Amino acid sequence: MPAGQVLSAAITLCRVGVPKGWITGADDPRPARADEVVRHLLADDATREIKDQVWRHIVGQVRDDTENREDWNLYALGVAAQGLLSRAARLAMPDDPAKRAIAAQYTLIHAFLERMQATVTTAAGTRWRLDIDRPNVYSRLLGGAYDHASGRTEHRRKQLTRRPDETATEHQARIARLREEEPREIPMGGVAELNAYHGKHHNEPNPGGMDAAIARLQEFVAQSARMPPADRIDPTSAELLRRTYLNGEPLGQVAADLNMSPSNASKRRATAVRQLRRLIARQIPNERPPS
Repeated sequence: MPAGQVLSAAITLCRVGVPKGWITGADDPRPARADEVVRHLLADDATREIKDQVWRHIVGQVRDDTENREDWNLYALGVAAQGLLSRAARLAMPDDPAKRAIAAQYTLIHAFLERMQATVTTAAGTRWRLDIDRPNVYSRLLGGAYDHASGRTEHRRKQLTRRPDETATEHQARIARLREEEPREIPMGGVAELNAYHGKHHNEPNPGGMDAAIARLQEFVAQSARMPPADRIDPTSAELLRRTYLNGEPLGQVAADLNMSPSNASKRRATAVRQLRRLIARQIPNERPPS
């Protein structure tokens, strides 16, 4: 698959990289290989500060080091390969043929590269679209690339554009509603797949549906504790899934109860959905409907 090939190419071909000393803790200015950086960033003790330091350096070099830009682009894709692969899987439907799944990866890779160097021109001047001085550089970079590749960015632009039949007051009221409302639909990997698993692998009847889904979610959370760090669903994220997708509570209210911003809660929930889908996929192999 393209994302895996990109990581292999970055390991063998790139002559650039973040200083190895950032990874080992020693005074070593040699460039660290992309796979070394990936392992370090996925470690339990990797802080947000070191993640931002790595990605600020990478994006800054992509923008400034024109002589080695191709190497830096490849290096960035190598370090981001796991995230790109995960997000691309969401772009391609579960039953899409292999060619469409690969095309989704290429689409996301292109959007990722473009996002690092995209600029915005306003009356105040031209600035980078991705502000690397703000925290969570990588998640904003990957999230923005996914939004563009999935069409969310264009859809949102159309939503915010004033319609021909709207007055200015009606337009402002609609924009206010859009910003307050949270999506309530249940994603793939939610109640449907939890209940499907329960029905296929448990002998007892499942009349309650929702109670069974909640119980199964708790089982998956417990199972994830034995998985690698990237696959572990923490209790807070599990509560976000349960209360918003299963109980139907507004995300904003749940976020406030958990002392986090709606944006952070949304990202935590999206990560938990991906982790949950991977757990379900491991335990329900080859159960796709026949083509």
